Amino acid sequence: MDRLLREILQRLEALRPYRLHFSALGIAVLLGLMVAGFRVSSSPPAVDTADRWPFPQWVPFKAGLQRDSLARAELWTVDPSKAKVAEKKPEGPPWRFIGTVQDGKARIAVIEVDQGKRVRRIASGEPLPNGAVIKKIDTSELIYDENGEERVLKLFGAAKTDNLAAGSGKK
Repeated sequence: MDRLLREILQRLEALRPYRLHFSALGIAVLLGLMVAGFRVSSSPPAVDTADRWPFPQWVPFKAGLQRDSLARAELWTVDPSKAKVAEKKPEGPPWRFIGTVQDGKARIAVIEVDQGKRVRRIASGEPLPNGAVIKKIDTSELIYDENGEERVLKLFGAAKTDNLAAGSGKK
């Protein structure tokens, strides 16, 4: 027993620097117990039920008559006179003219092939992918010969092209 008492005193001696901490902890616990006792002993505050709103009541939706009348309506039938006719676009060449590049005095046409997957540069006098031969490359314009017929492709409308060629850059 003596040995146990000495052991306890030794431990208490080691905790001596923390006595202020333990006293603060004890005061906090005591204060908490007092507040809890006060809260439990007092009656709860009165609830004002005048401001409460009633819960909404669920009413099943009855759509039988409305659904049947809509099902019999002619809304969902196909009117063949109003069918859209898909217009076929005219088949063009397997390439698309997208611009010109000037290299010194020479101009080079830039075209897309393989539905825009590749871009090629072709000079005047060289053949296009469909066999037509380029006659002249101008600013935003390509003149080529296809099966003996001369064709002109323009990137812009006539008004824009004239202003660009003139160098004004204004409309």
